[in-house]
Amino acid sequence: MEVSGVDAGSIGLSALPFATIQAAINYSADGDTVLVQPGTYVENINFNGKNIVVASLYLTTNDSSYISSTIIDGNQAGSVVTFENGELSNANLVGLTIKNGSAQSGGGIYIVDSNPTINDSIVTGNTSIGGTYWYYGGGGIYCNHSSPLIKNVTVSSN
Repeated sequence: MEVSGVDAGSIGLSALPFATIQAAINYSADGDTVLVQPGTYVENINFNGKNIVVASLYLTTNDSSYISSTIIDGNQAGSVVTFENGELSNANLVGLTIKNGSAQSGGGIYIVDSNPTINDSIVTGNTSIGGTYWYYGGGGIYCNHSSPLIKNVTVSSN
């Protein structure tokens, strides 16, 4: 992946995109769409209570090859995607591969007190390091006090 964007001082223009997905999320407001170009992004993202869409080009093209070619790699450094601040059903994750997360709960996707929508994605190769309590777990997806809508998502090898 060629990264041409910058985070400091950028406003996410197509000619000068953000270098990280999290920077784009931080800049966004409810109702915005963060459109992620193909490539591997080694980071962990948090929607931070924003009701936004984070999606690959699958969203605009319906080309399913973008799902496997647009990857968020958590680098074994926590949950790859986090919804924990009351996000609603219009907080959407669309057309991405979520992999290599490792957390006590929800290595791939961690959902607490939120109701996001996750569509047309792959959640693979994530782990829960668990603990001695019953409420730890969910290598691929962990969900507590939430009602997410999850459709057309492949959850495997977690």
